[in-house]
Amino acid sequence: MFVHGELYDYGLVFSHEWIDGVWRNNLSFWAFIIGATTFTASALVPNFLFNRKPNPSRFSVMISFLLPALALVYEGLSIFFLNQIDLIVRNSLYNFGIPSSFDWSITYEPIILTAYGLMIISLVALIIPTVKGLGIIDIDIIDETE
Repeated sequence: MFVHGELYDYGLVFSHEWIDGVWRNNLSFWAFIIGATTFTASALVPNFLFNRKPNPSRFSVMISFLLPALALVYEGLSIFFLNQIDLIVRNSLYNFGIPSSFDWSITYEPIILTAYGLMIISLVALIIPTVKGLGIIDIDIIDETE
């Protein structure tokens, strides 16, 4: 929305040379972020059940590793595609009327840095259940009702 909403006010000229890359990377970004969210949400159930059973089955151990690992890969790919959009905005749009000034970047920088920050936190948070699924670390959930 920033590219189509605000950058035209700063002189951006619409062109298929830059918009095709933005659209393609934006669709890929959203596909992978939705996939990462889906795998993360579905990984919660096996990890919860894995912590409840004293001797989990081989299948549940494999699933408790595989789902967070897939979410980790999808999250990494979504960061890659967000970076591609960022590169287009930072490097290519100057050829299409965007001035090299701080006026538009004052709005853009907090948006993109917040997005990167949240996605990297998500990526790091996914490492814990992935590594736990391998059995490298042991994190116990304490049930206070017992």
